[in-house]
Amino acid sequence: MAVNEERHLVEEAVRQDLFAANPWPAGRPAAPEHFELVREIGRGGAGIVYLARDRRLDRSVALKFLMNARPADLERFRREARFTARLSDPAIVQIYELGGEDGQPYISMQFVDGGNLKSAALELGPLLRVMIEVARALHHAHGQGIVHRDIKPENILLDREGRAYVTDFGIARDISGGVGATLSTAGQVIGTPGLMPPEQARGEPHEVDARSDVYAFGGTLFYKLTGRYPFVGTNLVDVLHAVIHDDPPFPRSFDASIPRGLEAVVLKCLQKAKRARYATLELVRVELDKIARGLTVESESGAWLKRLVGKVVGVPARPTEPSQETDAGLAPALEVVRELAEWDASLYRTAGPIDRAFERLDALVERLGRVLADRPDTAWARFYRGVALFRRDDLQGALEEMERAIDRVGHLAGAYFELGRLYLALYLERQHQERQHITEEGTRDGLRRARGRLRQAAVAFEEAERLRAGLPLWQLEFCRAAQLLADGELEACIAACDRILGDEPDAEEVWKLRGDVLCLVGRDPIASYDSAIGIRRSYYDAHYAKAEHYYALGDLPRARAALERTLGIHPACTDATMLLASTFLVEARTSGDPALIEEGLRILDRAPGLAHEHYGCAVTRAELALTRADHSAASEWIDSALADLGRASALDGCQNRVNLLTSRALIHRARLARERGEDPSADLAAVVEMGREALANAPTAEWTEVLDEAERTLAAGA
Repeated sequence: MAVNEERHLVEEAVRQDLFAANPWPAGRPAAPEHFELVREIGRGGAGIVYLARDRRLDRSVALKFLMNARPADLERFRREARFTARLSDPAIVQIYELGGEDGQPYISMQFVDGGNLKSAALELGPLLRVMIEVARALHHAHGQGIVHRDIKPENILLDREGRAYVTDFGIARDISGGVGATLSTAGQVIGTPGLMPPEQARGEPHEVDARSDVYAFGGTLFYKLTGRYPFVGTNLVDVLHAVIHDDPPFPRSFDASIPRGLEAVVLKCLQKAKRARYATLELVRVELDKIARGLTVESESGAWLKRLVGKVVGVPARPTEPSQETDAGLAPALEVVRELAEWDASLYRTAGPIDRAFERLDALVERLGRVLADRPDTAWARFYRGVALFRRDDLQGALEEMERAIDRVGHLAGAYFELGRLYLALYLERQHQERQHITEEGTRDGLRRARGRLRQAAVAFEEAERLRAGLPLWQLEFCRAAQLLADGELEACIAACDRILGDEPDAEEVWKLRGDVLCLVGRDPIASYDSAIGIRRSYYDAHYAKAEHYYALGDLPRARAALERTLGIHPACTDATMLLASTFLVEARTSGDPALIEEGLRILDRAPGLAHEHYGCAVTRAELALTRADHSAASEWIDSALADLGRASALDGCQNRVNLLTSRALIHRARLARERGEDPSADLAAVVEMGREALANAPTAEWTEVLDEAERTLAAGA
């Protein structure tokens, strides 16, 4: 379903239920004779609650009245009484009586004298105890087939001793299959928008189950830890849209003192897909109990990083005994740090190829690998092996090692700064890759995924800023600039870079970041990139960024010059190899000069073997072959293109583009087959099938043109 269509359905659903509030009547409601109303203690929806005294039993009760109710409100009121009466748990408010006075329904229930969780100021320990009790009570309700569907801080009451009580089962659902299991119909949205799970926000009542309460429980805990809902917006529809489509922010991005294990529990509760959440609140209770007792939850490090890195990260087992590292034991780590520092310093002294320097890094990576083979729990070795791989331009290898070790070296601000640098590099790399989609929707979705890396960088930099110790002032300011970038405040990010450079004009990374952000706002970045290169002549990333900018402008000679400089420093840079070949492809499409195609292919052939595992290189090679085929009757160019596209189909990249190019190759092969008197219908039928599927998913002019040509050619031969 398209986003706009889904948004329209959300708007309709909101109008059905959430805007149907009734005005409150003046004065107190008529109370039964055996109740004495003391004072109003709360109101919401169509109900108003009074503290009352039950004269018959001489006890305080909460007396809830239903005011000016619609029929659905009346049924929900009765269901609240029936459902709650089925539940016998000390942490669920007890129902004493359901009745009516002068046609006005009421429920008499247990009075809890300490307010609700929303207004309670609790330290972490008491908060965990409350939520453990709530999880146990809701698990009991689920065992009786009752899903609450409106878990929120206001519906968790506290007595003066801090004990918790769950209340308000008015919109609960009976999932045991009983009659009247739900009052909701498809498309109807009920509950609290900022805390309801996606299936509830979409108005899908029969998708609601115990895991829906798991989500709202996590949202409630998020609220108490951060002071805000997981999703906020300027209006109700925006909130529901965010609930359905957006990822929640990290709780620790609001308060870095929140334990990582607790953040992991919250984020798992808030997963979009039900199957990705905890299956039961009993499992949540067990995890919270571990945290309350100071224990590590299962895969705490990997769990915390799951939202950060998008996958579960295996963490080496902790040593069975405390590490007895001495100054002598730390000597190898200090030696590695010195080697990396010397390697970094050498980059300022050379402007030529850094292959030899990479050999030093390769030796260091191998040496640290041997350390880890003997002692897999040596966190410093794993982390600095990742740093060495990062310097080696192996971003994925660096990612694996640094993520696995970060929690074990997480007391070091510099470790988080390095991790933030890595995520920022991955964001920039991913951003370029995602712009290769052939549809706006694909590009938009890809860039949204790329921004996930940017959010990761912001979290890591924020942690570095919190720890601070050992970070130079410019690095602290760089952390803040990166956070502004992640927040989309691009002009503020540029201004932050300018402030840093006013004090540290030789901070080449800041010049590079400034250039990257200038590109994003549509301004000229070249002076910033040149400043970065002037400080570190071997800064191939800055040369490559210049090339991308020139290529986007269509200035192919300058793009080639910058790419030649990039490859002169880093011959194994596959992105630069691909883009250099692409400059010849662009010219060849205009001129049809086969020499340009041959030059593009030679560039790709000269590339290291890794280029054959690079999506961009495989697609560019295929496009060069297809362009050559347009000026040749030789079928081997088509075969070559199809082989390259077959390889690209197994690589990470836009598969819609691969299918489009494959279709064009098949049409070309069909034309050649027809000229030879052969039957081309199989190739054309394959194109028609691919085209219809592509147009059904995301219509584009390119696919429309290809499909029309295939259908015309197929019809002509019939």
